[in-house]
Amino acid sequence: MIDFHSHIIPQIDDGSSSINESIEMLTLSKQQGVKYMVATPHFYASDGTPNEFLARRNRAYNRLSDAVAGMNLPEIFPGAEVGYFEGMSDCDDLAKLKIAGTSLIMVEMPVCRWSDRMLHELAAIYEKNGLIPLIAHIDRYIKLLHDKKIADKLNGLPVIIQANASYFSNKKTARHALSLLSKGKIHLLGSDCHNITSRRPNFGEALEVINSKLGYDAIKRISYNEKIVFSSDKFAAKELFI
Repeated sequence: MIDFHSHIIPQIDDGSSSINESIEMLTLSKQQGVKYMVATPHFYASDGTPNEFLARRNRAYNRLSDAVAGMNLPEIFPGAEVGYFEGMSDCDDLAKLKIAGTSLIMVEMPVCRWSDRMLHELAAIYEKNGLIPLIAHIDRYIKLLHDKKIADKLNGLPVIIQANASYFSNKKTARHALSLLSKGKIHLLGSDCHNITSRRPNFGEALEVINSKLGYDAIKRISYNEKIVFSSDKFAAKELFI
């Protein structure tokens, strides 16, 4: 399985504080059935250019890669959690922030009412750049905006939706999480792990709930989605659009 949302790269954002902590996070993830981890450190346009961010990310990623070489831990695919900003579809360097090996660009939407302009911007990312917005942690917006139907606002858009594992493992939200997954409005999962204490890797907990309530076919569907987005056919992921 692939953990599509993690802050595993050390000392670059509010995630892992050290290489040792990253190794502990990777070890816990492996124990939970994770074979690959997508590293998605925060990128905010207000903090600097994509190239400046990538220089810092790549240095930290390379240090971690060297440290875990030969340790039989999950393979890390570098990417970014890109904070939404106006005009991002016209950013010349946007493609540099995509998840390695895919056409996905993870977008962290603002915690406010999503305007038509924002939704048009998401569509433009795909239309102008051939990049598919991967909407980060849909559960975060459901909770903070008190809107259980917010995924419906994405209907008809060329986007894919990621949910955090905690949405499934939390007894208060599990039913709604399972409902969205069953309806094809959650495609990929992520732990959104930041450390080994308050926001530790918990991918396995979500898999246990999904398997228990929906059966192994639901796990296979997620695995199929993972393969689709890593397909060499850049148009294959279109079948996942809601």
